[in-house]
Amino acid sequence: MTGYNVEVRQYDQSDLPPVNEREVWRYSGCKDIPDEPELTELMRDTLDRYASSARPRVCFTVTDKVPFETDSKGLAKVIQGADKVVTFAATVGIEYDRLIRRYQRIEPTRALFLQALGAERVEALCDLFCSEFEGRTPRYSPGYGDLPLETQKDLFEVLQCEHKIGISLNESLLMTPTKSVTALFGINKGQPGTDGHDCSLCGLLSCEYRREE
Repeated sequence: MTGYNVEVRQYDQSDLPPVNEREVWRYSGCKDIPDEPELTELMRDTLDRYASSARPRVCFTVTDKVPFETDSKGLAKVIQGADKVVTFAATVGIEYDRLIRRYQRIEPTRALFLQALGAERVEALCDLFCSEFEGRTPRYSPGYGDLPLETQKDLFEVLQCEHKIGISLNESLLMTPTKSVTALFGINKGQPGTDGHDCSLCGLLSCEYRREE
């Protein structure tokens, strides 16, 4: 699986879209912004202080087909008819991990908000990167639908993630920095692009981050 042309894109944190506060609340486990002044003040203070902590980087390769063996029907459905396939890894860096560890003991609610902010920032990075490709399909990640989490090993081998942008993978298939994403999407020339990922394609109904239809 070696020998692919892997490119790196490094963004400034200011390249990312403004923080979507409602999404941060959703990643915190709240479907709606709570009517609790102390919580909302802490959230906004967290966003004001740490939204700029992102260090966005992406590595990717563009191929004629999926660059590893897989029998995932979900992935096949997403990229059906695609002219090209983009395989990528994205991260907003290690700083959120450091901040979360710092606050877990002394201010656990802020640590929760930092977890959520990091998740929102890396998804915003994925959206920004994918938006650069016309005719893009929704993205599909290992652990999503019927694409097993073990596929992470294949993506890391293809993309050389640790060498290219500093993302490592442990024996439990967890990434460091934790605010990192790996995914694939197709490119259909002449078709309108589709942003984000489609939760309806995933059978994990209990996912805490699942978007309602």
